[in-house]
Amino acid sequence: MSVRPGTQIIQRETPPPRSAPTDTGVWLVVGLTQKGAQEPIMIESMSEYSSKFGDRVSYSILYDALDTYFHEGGRKAIISRVVGPAAATAHLNLLDASSGVSLVANANSPGDWANTIKVAVTAPLVSGYRIQVSDANNNILETSQDLPDQASAVSWASAQSEYITIALGASTQVPAVVSAQPMAGGLDDRANITDTQWQNALNLLVKDLGPGQVSMPGRSTDAAHAQLLVHAGANNRTALLDLPDTATAATLKASVLSARNAGNARFGAAFAPWMVVPGYVPGTTRTVPSSGYVAGGIARTDAAFNPNTPAAGDNGQAQWAIDVSQPGWTDAVRTDLNSNGVDVIRVLYGGVRTYGWRSIVDPLLDPNWINFGNARLFMAIAAEADVIAEHYVLQPIDGNQVLISSFGGSLKGMLIPYFNEGALYGASSAEAFYVDVGPQVNTPQTLQNQELHAVISLRMSPFAELVVLEIVKVGITEAVA
Repeated sequence: MSVRPGTQIIQRETPPPRSAPTDTGVWLVVGLTQKGAQEPIMIESMSEYSSKFGDRVSYSILYDALDTYFHEGGRKAIISRVVGPAAATAHLNLLDASSGVSLVANANSPGDWANTIKVAVTAPLVSGYRIQVSDANNNILETSQDLPDQASAVSWASAQSEYITIALGASTQVPAVVSAQPMAGGLDDRANITDTQWQNALNLLVKDLGPGQVSMPGRSTDAAHAQLLVHAGANNRTALLDLPDTATAATLKASVLSARNAGNARFGAAFAPWMVVPGYVPGTTRTVPSSGYVAGGIARTDAAFNPNTPAAGDNGQAQWAIDVSQPGWTDAVRTDLNSNGVDVIRVLYGGVRTYGWRSIVDPLLDPNWINFGNARLFMAIAAEADVIAEHYVLQPIDGNQVLISSFGGSLKGMLIPYFNEGALYGASSAEAFYVDVGPQVNTPQTLQNQELHAVISLRMSPFAELVVLEIVKVGITEAVA
């Protein structure tokens, strides 16, 4: 019996179920890293990135893009690492006293990063043996406790090591003491990465990870854009496309046109040019793709407002970026780019800001989805509605319509905050949205088929892309109207 008032501690063997993710500010990214598991990993800082994915490397822009994202207001990123088809994990056999293989030390992820990691078997503090991991300069990275048998080494590495896993060898004897030896055979095979490997890594970002923006930072090919747009459409996400880093408007427009023709254009937006941010070394600068900058601005704006609010204009003012990579375009060129689906990032009033918020749809053929904020609002509402709908799965449908009414009421309750925040357009909530769970939607046939239905109609708020101000000079003898 628990004491009231008071507290109660409950021991569980398994954690309680987690609610489905609905955070629209998350950035889901695919890229090359020095190391890292072949599974999606969420990070909330660059220190977490370094711990899980290694150092900044010359062959990848991902580190710099994520650094920009967090500096611009990003909070959570989910990373899927790309490796080549022949990627391999470094290993080292640990022998027993008779030269039999007692244990096999394996790097915890593929790549040549682990070929400089050394593993030793050292004398115990009391009894048994210890496993010690060091770097190329013999700096000790981690040391196990005294291990009495082979299985305890496997358990230690699985639970505590940040560098290796351990598997049992053919021998049944514990390993003999041996000085630090480097592992070998690690390879990320990045020279042979093709669109197939990028697609494989993108596929790991499954729908269950929730909504958010998805990118392949710096990858500006038509194939990359098509992959991202297909993924976004299938997984209730929006795609931030990096265009080539060029001042040539024709090249940028051609890139957007190719992406548009790939399909799912309403789920994508493209930004140009690239960004200039403070360098990794103080006193220097880096040029980074726009996706990280925009994703950071989205996360910052979503936290303050709602997904329909553009992370552009005042809300798109850079917090960290100091310049853009290309000279500023004339007003005529900028207008042309905007009308062709290129959202321009520009220097204005001494700062950098996003100055466009269109999706890449054809404005003549699909005008209802020009507003990229509307695509993001759709994503948010779909994610929350899905969570609500899940609670009604396998619930009995009663003849008094209680379950049906409850379903409709839950959906209406979810939409009210969006109306109150101005994301849905209307003088009243009844003008802004309508949730239909009536007999035209839940027919006798659909109920007989054990189906529960709802139809949500929305009026999504537009944004002010052009602000017109008229100033009238009135004579001093005339009245001001």
